[in-house]
This record gives sequence, structure tokens and C-alpha cells, in this order.
Amino acid sequence: MGPEMARVLVICASKEGHTEHIAHHVARKLEDARHVTRMINLSSHDGEAGADDYDASILAGSVHRGGFAPELTSFLMRHAPAIRARPSAFLTVSLSAASHDAHELAGLGEIADRFLFEAGWQPNFVEHVAGAVHDRQLNLIEKVVLHSVVRQQGEELDASGNTDFTDWKRLDRFVKEFSRILD
Repeated sequence: MGPEMARVLVICASKEGHTEHIAHHVARKLEDARHVTRMINLSSHDGEAGADDYDASILAGSVHRGGFAPELTSFLMRHAPAIRARPSAFLTVSLSAASHDAHELAGLGEIADRFLFEAGWQPNFVEHVAGAVHDRQLNLIEKVVLHSVVRQQGEELDASGNTDFTDWKRLDRFVKEFSRILD
């Protein structure tokens, strides 16, 4: 992109708020690297920006019931030509990304691959980011199921009801790599 700072659009679709937290973190790290960012959460209808106005895009979506939020798909379809023509990345946010089980990780890869294939998008980076469990955001059935899954994986849940599995250092390494293609 040359010596001037890049304008990066960071888009997320966040149901419980953790994907939005991750997107804000990515935007701040890009700003620390002297880029200009705009962060929009499609799920809270923060508005919309055309990807044509940016030098690069990062889309972040959480996996729920084997897929991504429809608003993320809609955004990508509306802005596909601009997103495909510029550096881009896709962040998949899921508890499965914290797993050590090869089948579970492969399943997450298949979900992302199917989404990308259907969208006709080949981002420069696909990064699987471990999510979080926030009990206050869950109904009783969701809480019981998620707690069971997490315990089966041998993980501990925080007594506060907020357990964050995100590897923030790994996410920072991703931002550095992405930032390099913008320079």
C-alpha cells in the first residue's frame, strides 16, 4: 500500500458481544500500527460503510449452530467486488477454536471453508479465534450445554460466569501479519 497509512474496515456480526470485543481489539492494534480503522457491528445496526472507501477489510463472525450470522453474509455479498479486490481477512470466532480435538478443529475449518466457498471469497488470511462463555448472555439450556461441552474438553469455567478462551497474543500476531501486507 505504500508509506501512507491504510484505511481498514473492520466488520463484525456479534451475537453475545465477544466477537465485537475481538473486532475492537483488532481495530485498536491496527491503529497502534498507524492505520485508520472503522469498526462496525452489523448485528447492532451501527450503520454501514462501503468497502470501496477502504484499502483493506477484516470481517469477523461468530459460529452459531454451524454457520455465521446472515447479516455477515449479506454484507459480504453486497460488497464482494471491493472486498475481493483488496487485502482482506476473515476471523471465525468459536469455542471450537480453543479445542485440542482434531475433529472439532477440522469441523470449524469446514464451516469456514463452506462460508467462503458460497461467498466466492478467498481472503488473504483466515484466523480461527477462540471465543468466550458469558453466562449472563445465555438461557438455561444454552448454559447447561455450553458448560458441559467446555468441561468435556477439560477446560475450567470461571466462577464469575465469564470465561474468555481467546488467545490475545496469537490475535496480536495475526494483526501484525495483516498489517505487513498493508505497508
